[in-house]
Amino acid sequence: HDVSDAAKSKSFFNSRTGSVYIVKPKQHGPEEVQFTVDTFARAEELLGIPRNTLKIGIMDEERRTSVNLKECIRPAKSRCIFINTGFMDRTGDEFHTSFYGDAFLPRAGVKKAPWLQAYEDWNVDTGIETGLLGVAQIGKGMWAAPDSMADMLKTKGAHPKSGANCAWVPSPTAATLHAIHYHETFVQDVQQKLAAGGHRSKLSDILLPPFMGATKLSAAEIQQELDNNAQGILGYVSRWVGLGIGCSKVPDIHDVGLMEDRATLRISSQHVANWLYHGVVSREQVLATFEKMAKIVDRQNGNTAGYNSMAPDYNNNEFRAALEMVFNGIDAPNGLTEWTLTKYRRAEKARQNGSRL
Repeated sequence: HDVSDAAKSKSFFNSRTGSVYIVKPKQHGPEEVQFTVDTFARAEELLGIPRNTLKIGIMDEERRTSVNLKECIRPAKSRCIFINTGFMDRTGDEFHTSFYGDAFLPRAGVKKAPWLQAYEDWNVDTGIETGLLGVAQIGKGMWAAPDSMADMLKTKGAHPKSGANCAWVPSPTAATLHAIHYHETFVQDVQQKLAAGGHRSKLSDILLPPFMGATKLSAAEIQQELDNNAQGILGYVSRWVGLGIGCSKVPDIHDVGLMEDRATLRISSQHVANWLYHGVVSREQVLATFEKMAKIVDRQNGNTAGYNSMAPDYNNNEFRAALEMVFNGIDAPNGLTEWTLTKYRRAEKARQNGSRL
C-alpha cells in the first residue's frame, strides 16, 4: 500500500477509503490487542497518515482471545475489519495451555470434542452481538487440501451456513469455487436468524480441554497417531530448515499434498510432547518413529533440488530441529516453533555458506 500523496494520482487503490488491511494473528487477549492498536496509532503518527488508516483483522486463535473476544474487539472497534477462527493455531494453543492436565485425544477426537464447536459458534455469536454485521466480516478457517477442490466444494458451504461471510482458502482457484457458496447461502439472512436466537455456546464448553480421560487407545492407534505427527513435522521442517521454504504444499503420510505451516507444526509437536510427558509414548518410541518417518519424507522429496536427506545418519539440522520441537516442546513459549526453526535455519545457512568457501 502506498501511503504517500503520490498514491492519490494513481488509477488503482488498496481500498476505496485508502485503508491498509492487516491480519493480526497470535494475540493473547485484550491487552495484546490494545498493544497492537497503540502501535498502529503510533505508526500513523510517524507516517503522517489519518488516524485509523491501519485496519486490523483479529485472528481468534488463542484461548485467552477466544474467551475474552468481546473485550478484544472493544479496543479495536474503530479498526476491526474482521474476526476469524483459526482451528490449527487454536488447537496448538489449547494443547500448550492445558499441557499438564492430561494426555490429549488423537486429532480426530480433538475435532469432535465439545470445545471446538463451542469455539466456532462463540466467535460468530460474539461478532453479531458486538455489532459487526454490515461493518466487519466474520470468518472461518483454512481448507488445507489444495488438490481436493471437489471435496472443498461439497463441504466448505457449511461456513456461510454457520453465519460466516469470509473464509481462508489455499489458492485463487479455491477462492473462485468457494465464492459459489455465498451465492447459495445469503449470509445476512443467516446472521439475522442467529441474532434473534441469542448465544448458542457456553463458556464452560470452550474451557473443556479435549483430554483423553477414560478413552483407551490400542498400541496400533497410538503408533498411527505418532506416525502421522512425526511425518508431518519432518515434512515441513525439512523444507523450512534445509530449503528456506515456509508455508507450502507438503505430502502427508499417504502422499496427499496438504497445506502445512507453523500452525500445523505447532499442533503436531505439542501433541507428541504432551503424549511423551504423560507416558502415552516413550522417548525411544518417538525417536524410532522419527527415524522411520524420515525415510518416507526423504523419498517424497527425492526429486527436490537442494534437499538434504535425513537418513541414514539422522543428524542433520533438519532432523535435529524436528526432535528439539518435541523433546523441548514443554518449554516452548506458547508452544510456538519459530525459535527452533530460526535457530536451525541459521545453522544450516552457515553450513551451506561454509561449504562454498
